[in-house]
Amino acid sequence: MVEAGIITALGIIWLICRFNVKRVAGHAGFWDIIISGFLVFIFIGTYAGMVTGALAGVIVSMFLTAIRKFAGYERLEIARLPDERVAKLRWVSHNPSFRPKS
Repeated sequence: MVEAGIITALGIIWLICRFNVKRVAGHAGFWDIIISGFLVFIFIGTYAGMVTGALAGVIVSMFLTAIRKFAGYERLEIARLPDERVAKLRWVSHNPSFRPKS
């Protein structure tokens, strides 16, 4: 049960890493709900399957939160540059919030 949850979470994390991780982490709340709901849905039917899906969802959520805190993230936002008249959708980079003490 636990092993299946960890292996499933590692598979999802590997797929996330194939995309731009910072952009996925920028919308972590959305992806947490989608991934957790999907995993619980595909493992529905047994108690062990539900626990596997829930555990994998929690691990993926912790991974996305760690990426946001330690590596930063990018969000798709409406941004207007000073020399442009029309606002456009742009990927805006945000710095990591975790700063180690010197």
